[in-house]
Amino acid sequence: MAFRSTRSRALAGALVAGMAGASVGLAAGGQPGDPQGMRVVGEALLTGTDGLRQDVAQGLQMLEQAAEAGDPRAQRLVGTALLWGGPVATDPARAQALLSAAAEAGDVDAMRVLGQNLVGGWVLDRDAATGRALLERAIAAGDVEARVVLGDLLLHGIGLDSDPATALALFEQAAEAGNGEGIEKYGDWLMWSRKSPARAESYLRRAAGMGRASAWTRLAEGAMYGYLGDGSRAKFPEFAERARALGQNRIAVLEAERRMWGISMRANGPEAVDMLERAVEQGNPEALKALVALKRDGNGMNVRRDRAAARELLDRHGDLLTPTEAAQLAATLRAAEARTPQDYAALADLIAMGGPLRSTWFAGELNAANPNFAIYLLQARLHREGLYSGPLNGQATTPTLRALYRACQGLADRSGCDDSVMSPRVIAALLTR
Repeated sequence: MAFRSTRSRALAGALVAGMAGASVGLAAGGQPGDPQGMRVVGEALLTGTDGLRQDVAQGLQMLEQAAEAGDPRAQRLVGTALLWGGPVATDPARAQALLSAAAEAGDVDAMRVLGQNLVGGWVLDRDAATGRALLERAIAAGDVEARVVLGDLLLHGIGLDSDPATALALFEQAAEAGNGEGIEKYGDWLMWSRKSPARAESYLRRAAGMGRASAWTRLAEGAMYGYLGDGSRAKFPEFAERARALGQNRIAVLEAERRMWGISMRANGPEAVDMLERAVEQGNPEALKALVALKRDGNGMNVRRDRAAARELLDRHGDLLTPTEAAQLAATLRAAEARTPQDYAALADLIAMGGPLRSTWFAGELNAANPNFAIYLLQARLHREGLYSGPLNGQATTPTLRALYRACQGLADRSGCDDSVMSPRVIAALLTR
């Protein structure tokens, strides 16, 4: 049989080997000495696509072999996995080396991933000049997504001086190529900063017209909270209906929040809970996350805390979430019950903010579930870094606040440091830095 590509040959060999019960690593086209074939089969095994049963361990092993043999795409895939962790432990130094090698070989995705992280300084040590140069190389090579990435960094002043005008120019260039993500980001920025409600709505409507369904959700949320100028809240039904028609799950959460807080209607907590419960029964994962958090914490007004109900809800409907999301919510339920420094220490050993659970959303949920535990995690980390020498007690003492402020100066986005280092946004950023 003649194959038109290495990909076809490698996948066909893997399928034959799989059916015969042989090792996929020895499949035709996926043998040592054939880096591209190893990468094709490894990627398919990693994701469980192209007819192969998912096998993360073997997929990563084959990708590692292909990366060591110099395949740029494999170098980028392994480098990205090592950068963020998840299926493998993080290894920033090796991640940077692999991504650099792939970028030098012309892989524009590697240029973008590495460039973004060098500018942002989230995992790698910040080198904004090198990072920007990599993003500009990717743009010159025709990578539209790199325009959005660089524009976003410039829009928010992350690692680079804030430059909304250049950001908008990059977003417009991406839009000309059919990518409306940057236009949506710009409209969102205008809306929440209250710089121009009319322009914000115009940009977000334009992004929605380009297929960005999430732009309707952003419009609905902005309208609900009064960020779209005069008559803002009256616009919510239109935006919500458009978003719902496109499968935007967050609309169910926004509608429940309107009912709970009494936005444009009388507040009714139990009815809001009922709305979320119905959405969960219909298979809405966003509603599940919101309802578990609401039952875990209560709202201090018209919804009581009920952690047993939150645990039962997660146990019964956890399959709506990814395994990581389910583990994250379960961890927040444990955190909510921790009361002493001894409790915090035991739990901290289980919750590694540098591990696979790490995310800004998870950090925010941990802080909401137990602010003292969040402070304990930060005290412990700042103590290891030499920025804090006080007791590890989870209390926001003056020495703790000073240490948090010093750490905040090292964030990619320092805009909240002078307002309050105790704000949920800053705490989440510090936990995930």
